[in-house]
Amino acid sequence: MAEIIDWRKLSVRRDSRFESLEERFCSTKGAKNDFQVFGTVKELMVFAALVGYQLDDYQPLESKVNTTPILLDTYATTGHDAYIYLIALAKEPSLDILKDEHLRNAVGIFEAYCNSGLKHIDSWIMNNIGESQVTNILFNQTLEYLVENE
Repeated sequence: MAEIIDWRKLSVRRDSRFESLEERFCSTKGAKNDFQVFGTVKELMVFAALVGYQLDDYQPLESKVNTTPILLDTYATTGHDAYIYLIALAKEPSLDILKDEHLRNAVGIFEAYCNSGLKHIDSWIMNNIGESQVTNILFNQTLEYLVENE
């Protein structure tokens, strides 16, 4: 019989070393008005996962140690859980990935793309350290990718 889990309690994790990005971009983490790009950390995580997916860079978290979780239920309250499922389906194109017994794997796929996306975003910031508007860095890097892959 398939394992029945309470999906609401599944943790969606991110590497704690990117906390400075959260503080820089997320209003819920204290980002200043001119740097607020995302209202919440989960919005940053979705963006990062999309960056990782678009760059085809899949880097699973090395361990659960030094990670910070957000419950899947928190994503569901705003509909952001749809991105988790879509990214998982894109990587594993079978509806089985969304069944209870595989839902942890779907979350793991999202976490891996998010992890790589956060690494890329962090390097964008470090490579453009002199840029006065951090939001310009995100916009320019995203635009650059779109133009290159037109």
